[in-house]
Amino acid sequence: MVRNTVVELADGTLVNFVYEVTGLPAFGRIFAKARKISWMGLNVPVLSLELIEKSKRAIGRPKDLVHLQLIRETKRLKRKAGK
Repeated sequence: MVRNTVVELADGTLVNFVYEVTGLPAFGRIFAKARKISWMGLNVPVLSLELIEKSKRAIGRPKDLVHLQLIRETKRLKRKAGK
């Protein structure tokens, strides 16, 4: 364990566990909306960019503001590609 929410896996990969998502409804409701993706042989729940964007806006730390720029650009490129 690196921090209370960060764990280093045997291969050196860092995993950050989220126990509360600031700016969003109850975790159970949000978790139900997550889609599952395959990552390192596991099915991992991932929130939509819209929900991540909403949470980042609510938190508002300097690093979240940078993330918001990247999220907006990603969404713009997805729209342009018709996805």
